[in-house]
Amino acid sequence: RSREVVNVMPMTGMPTFDPTTVARWRESMAQEKMHSHLMRLLKRTLIFAETTDVFRAFIVDHAMPMEYGPGQVVFREGQEGNWMGIVIQGRVKKNLQREGMEIYIGDVGPGGIIGDLGLLGITPERSFKVHCDEKTVILVINCRVFEEAVGRGGCEFSLGTYTDRSSMRDLMQDTESFLKLRCFEGLDQDLIMTLRKNSEPRMGYPGETLMKEHHFGNEVFILRAGTVKVLKDEKFVVELPAGVVFGEMANLGSDKRRTATVRCSALCLLRVLHADVFHSILAKFPAARRVFDHAYVARMVTVAVLNAKDELHDYDHFFGAARPKTTQEMHDLFGSIIKVDEGSKGRASSKVSLALPPLTPRGSPKKKIPSMLQSLAAMTPTGGGDNKLKMLAER
Repeated sequence: RSREVVNVMPMTGMPTFDPTTVARWRESMAQEKMHSHLMRLLKRTLIFAETTDVFRAFIVDHAMPMEYGPGQVVFREGQEGNWMGIVIQGRVKKNLQREGMEIYIGDVGPGGIIGDLGLLGITPERSFKVHCDEKTVILVINCRVFEEAVGRGGCEFSLGTYTDRSSMRDLMQDTESFLKLRCFEGLDQDLIMTLRKNSEPRMGYPGETLMKEHHFGNEVFILRAGTVKVLKDEKFVVELPAGVVFGEMANLGSDKRRTATVRCSALCLLRVLHADVFHSILAKFPAARRVFDHAYVARMVTVAVLNAKDELHDYDHFFGAARPKTTQEMHDLFGSIIKVDEGSKGRASSKVSLALPPLTPRGSPKKKIPSMLQSLAAMTPTGGGDNKLKMLAER
């Protein structure tokens, strides 16, 4: 049944391979140690993490190596291509061309992937440029190899990725559904289309962290498909469905630190807006800027209230709570000294009294307390030299 999903696509934008490099690669892959090492590397790669050993073995046997020198371009923005690359050695840099600006969006090291949207056929054109700053080796996987791997060793994740790509491709091209996202309610249609045009499509894989709490960030995420989990202090807060925006707090305010961790809980399709582009677009739509600023203030108030609750809990833990305590808390603190009505419920009332010694009535004769010397004289036996101490005590 898994073979039925295989539908061979024509390959586009493939690099030109060096026969000598390919032959040397095949020889190294014939060694069991090198083969196993690459299998482990693929298992740590997000797109192949939940696939089977049969799937990964087929990829290793049929992928092709490509070497790039410093300054060479792997592919350019807008170029067609339906193959994916896994960086084996070296690093590559990614750049976007948006609003007349060249924007650096990150680099990819060993084990990282580039071009996955093209491999899955979600977007026929590359959404950013990739170039090398050092000698780099990239393992190229074309769409035919991927489809055959799905047919031979398909698991639930790889088959789901393959079958979901059709709906994601339609969703990527559907402008009407993008205009109707609830996160854009009340915004000008021209603004929404400008945001869409200048955003970067991106895939998110299960377990991938999109944002990390307290880390600096400069991207706004629009979730088109899939679900993500929001965590505070690594504790689950909420799961967000498709159609939401997150990450805007770090781009609208002066504090660029993330207020929460966001992690993909399923295969996700996102559109990403970078801070410079986002502010450049808002500068052209002043009315929209006010809407975003209002939303930012409202979100800041919500975050401040939650932080205040956490801060109050810390103060209560360190200094003691500045509030009436429950009956059980009073007994735990004072034991039998305090008298609390056992029948009362909830917080202890302000009429709770402590079992202290009774006060001496005003006007009553005060009991004379013997001094230290008198007590010492009383314990001292009578004798010659001791009379002086007794007389001193009486004086």
